[in-house]
Amino acid sequence: MKRIIFSIIVIYSSLAFFQSCTYYNEEELYPENPNPCDTTNVTYSQSINPVTILHCNVCHSSSLATGGIITDNYNDLKQLATSGLLWNAVNWTDGINNMPPDGNKLNDCDLTRIKIWIDAGAPDN
Repeated sequence: MKRIIFSIIVIYSSLAFFQSCTYYNEEELYPENPNPCDTTNVTYSQSINPVTILHCNVCHSSSLATGGIITDNYNDLKQLATSGLLWNAVNWTDGINNMPPDGNKLNDCDLTRIKIWIDAGAPDN
C-alpha cells in the first residue's frame, strides 16, 4: 500500500513539475521596442504628410503661413526640403528656428523618415 501511495505521489509530482515548465523567449516577452519605426517604404503621402498635419500645418498652412513658410502642400514642402530649411528646422540645427517651437522635438522615427524622404529627392509619392 505504501508503495502505491509513493508511486502516486511521484507521478503527480512529476506531472506538476513538467506541466509548470515552460520555455519563454525573452525577446518575445520583453521586446526592446514594441512599436518599431518602419522606414522601409517612406512616402510623402503616408509618412511625411501626416507629420506636417500633426506638427506643422497649424502655423504654416496656406491660409496662415507664419514666417512665410507653408507646409500644407507638396510643392511648398518640397521647396523647403530641397533648400535644407525643413531638415535644419526639424533637426534643431543651431542658428535656425527650432520646429516645432513648443519645446518638443519630433521623435527619432519621424526625423528618420523625413531624412530618408529628403535624401531620396523629396518625391511626390
